[in-house]
Amino acid sequence: MSKKRKKRKIDYRTYVIAKHHKCDMLDSLSLLAGDIYADTVRLVRKTQDEEDRWLKVSEVKSELKNRGYPCQSHSVQAIVDDYFFALGSYFKRVKKDKTSRPPYKTRKYHSFRWRASGTKYEDGKLRLSMGEGREYLWIEIGEEYHDKVPSEIGLVYNINDYTYEFHATYEVNDVKTVKKVTESKQEKKISAVDLGEIHPITSYDGEVATLYNGRMHRHIVQYRNKFLAEINRALSFTKRYSRKWKRLKSAKRSVLLKISNQLKDMRHKITSRYVSACVVSGVQTIVIGDVAHIRRSAKYSKKSNQKIHQWPFSIVEHMTTYKAEAIGIEVTKENEAYTSQECPSCRHRKKPSGRTYKCSKCGWEGHRDAVGASNIFRKHKASGSRDSVIIVGNLAVPEGVRFHPHLRRLDSWSPHAGLISSKRSTRT
Repeated sequence: MSKKRKKRKIDYRTYVIAKHHKCDMLDSLSLLAGDIYADTVRLVRKTQDEEDRWLKVSEVKSELKNRGYPCQSHSVQAIVDDYFFALGSYFKRVKKDKTSRPPYKTRKYHSFRWRASGTKYEDGKLRLSMGEGREYLWIEIGEEYHDKVPSEIGLVYNINDYTYEFHATYEVNDVKTVKKVTESKQEKKISAVDLGEIHPITSYDGEVATLYNGRMHRHIVQYRNKFLAEINRALSFTKRYSRKWKRLKSAKRSVLLKISNQLKDMRHKITSRYVSACVVSGVQTIVIGDVAHIRRSAKYSKKSNQKIHQWPFSIVEHMTTYKAEAIGIEVTKENEAYTSQECPSCRHRKKPSGRTYKCSKCGWEGHRDAVGASNIFRKHKASGSRDSVIIVGNLAVPEGVRFHPHLRRLDSWSPHAGLISSKRSTRT
């Protein structure tokens, strides 16, 4: 019997390798991709309605191959794969939720794609094929992208600055494995994170505690609650589907969308700032306090319970995790039970009142959230031993990072800039 081959673990990363202003040529490619995607949707849905079966991806590719689209066949196949990826998500979802709907909407525009077979480097430019007998599309790229061939390139329209971006996906082999082996030979620098409702992130690296202020985020959440109360009250006095009811519903959707975008922007900027600070200080591991079950025991006042149930700790944790892992920083969790109550010096437990923790036994004093982060740091370093790490003396006054609209990273790294390869550092 032949042994089964182990699947090679492949890590893919996507970067913006070039930008171009809006023009007729790129608009036509986006429209073409929209036509291919729409034809895929119609073909699959028509077969499902008439024959009560789902077409296979190979059947759709074979059918669309003969329609004479003015592009390379691999581009057509890549766009078809986009639809079937969404359809696969529907098949997984419908097992749990029978009310789920398959992807049914056609599109006027869609991201155009090129596979590796349709790309080639020549004289510092990337040549993109549009099919046999048609002119190539040439784009200029930086030198850092010359030594690796992308597995796929997508033409994506950025609605924020009205430009087209070329997103290149590269295969990165065993980057994380090599990095872990290299770093295991030396002591890792750790940054512990205490997630909070007022301060979304409070970090401690063994020397310095840093508070990331989230009062502006809290203010907007409070405004959203008041707005919902007022507009829902106004809606309750109107007749359903009347003109006034429709105006109020439209205003509600518009304002909630704007608030949602503001909150999302704040979380992204705060987490990006924290991850960049870890990069600058050479942190290899981020330890996040696990607060996943905190809502089960939330039995406080109505106002306090509302704050806890609207606390987006899982979103902040997710954003921090994927941004850190994208640049090779390991992220783990640590049980945060009693970390805000336990004295970092003598281990005496006391529930703090206010934002300052003062031990009633030894007199140790420090910021409440910084105490939580330092205890998470201690628990991870101690690996179960309560006496392995003891903080002697009071913590220094924590550094503060206040949110403002132009808050940005401390380094130049971006998930869409630079290329990780064997000739360059694994951290850009």
